[in-house]
Amino acid sequence: MDNLRKININDMPRAFKFFLALLPALGLFLIKSTLDNDFYFLYPTGQYIIENGFPVKDFLSMHTNMNIVVQQWLTDVIFYFIYSRLGEVGMLAFVFICYAAFCFVMYKLLMLITENHFVSCCVAFFADIVMAVMFMVTRPQSMTFILIALELYCLEKYVKTKSVKPLFVLPFISLLIINLHCSMWLMIFVFALPYVAAALPFKFKKIKQEPCCNIVPLLICGAVCFALGFANPYGLKAITYIFSSFGIKDFNSNIVEMLPPSMSSSTGKIYFALLFVMLALIIGLRKNNYTTRFVLLFAGTALLGLLNVKSISYFIIGCSAAFAYYLKDCTFSLNITQGKRTAKDKRRLAVIVLIFAVFIAGVCVYSALNPEKTVNYESSEEADAYGDMDKICEILEKEEDEIILYTGFNYGQYMEFKGYHPYIDGRAELFLEKNNGDFDYFTEHINTKSGEIYYKDFLNKYNFNYIIIDKNTEKLLENELSHDRDYELVYGSEATSLYKTNN
Repeated sequence: MDNLRKININDMPRAFKFFLALLPALGLFLIKSTLDNDFYFLYPTGQYIIENGFPVKDFLSMHTNMNIVVQQWLTDVIFYFIYSRLGEVGMLAFVFICYAAFCFVMYKLLMLITENHFVSCCVAFFADIVMAVMFMVTRPQSMTFILIALELYCLEKYVKTKSVKPLFVLPFISLLIINLHCSMWLMIFVFALPYVAAALPFKFKKIKQEPCCNIVPLLICGAVCFALGFANPYGLKAITYIFSSFGIKDFNSNIVEMLPPSMSSSTGKIYFALLFVMLALIIGLRKNNYTTRFVLLFAGTALLGLLNVKSISYFIIGCSAAFAYYLKDCTFSLNITQGKRTAKDKRRLAVIVLIFAVFIAGVCVYSALNPEKTVNYESSEEADAYGDMDKICEILEKEEDEIILYTGFNYGQYMEFKGYHPYIDGRAELFLEKNNGDFDYFTEHINTKSGEIYYKDFLNKYNFNYIIIDKNTEKLLENELSHDRDYELVYGSEATSLYKTNN
């Protein structure tokens, strides 16, 4: 009679573990396969820096009196070198590499926290896929995510080993983020706060906290990281830029990624689902065994996600670390027969793994052959808009007079990429007077779209001779111009219109 033997899933053969660890590779088929809209101002900025040095006045839009702080100068230069040599394929490959690096660091972080391979793989897989679908694009954030996850790994390593060596990496992370993506530089301190709090001795009635580590090296490291924040071409301006860029009503309400998450969007649904599941785990699974750093890491990043959609990416990172910790004691076992049927069991397991692998491969092939079915595929409206812009450029190239061009928030950077100098572009914070020291073009743009500023007064102020209208967001302007005899429709589609003055 055969005997049954229970095998912990973490004791399965290496091939099975390796297969689990490779599952996040599925995310490569879900990453947006086109350039992000922001790329079109990142690339020319990198080119300008290489050829002319760091700018202090804007050189892309028509407003040359605006002061400028390039928040991601190092990213711009990297993107310029890649795209100028390898084109769009090179940029997509770069995002793939960033995603692979993020997956690796996340897995190492979760394994350090849990020492449970199966839990680490499952949590990492979910986090990686969500990040691939929603946040891995040709923006500096693709590198920032890696560095934030690496910071958590170093902090957790310090707690576990009590060796200060992992902390030596953090100043380099600070130096990189302030130059790659300075608006997110403060995040390194946000993610360090839970560890600082956990390093403090605390006693309140029956509640007592033993420090998880020595706080002195953490504070010294934090001071060094802060000092290195000034090691950027714009000094203090780069550090304080974020404080004058947010909190403005018109700004927050008109930038999608600055809006709070909503249940009407897929991003909001994912956020609130994670929030609910994590709260249930914290309350249910661990009972009174709360660990300060993971509770605060979850609570702090959850608050960030609640403030705006952009910060949900950081909630995914923080939530995954906390999620893995509260699942670290979960074990799963399989019943394997001993004796004559051992070989049969191995073959059965091999068949199951093979079927699963074929299924996953099929999903990948289907996604590759049918990109319009994938979540992050560029919508037909976006594709049509870029096609419209190319046709408009062909028309503008034939113009012999100086072109004074109006574009809205969505099309400006693409026209800058093509060599034109429009009224406004996607660098929304730059067009706030607090930042540019010249004029609040952003509010003027919003008020013109809404009709608070009479369109004719606005157009005459700048003497535009060509006006590009986004029909999805500038319906009022489209309606006014279509009935104005002073303007002629030169090009029109379902998404875009190009008008020229008759003067």
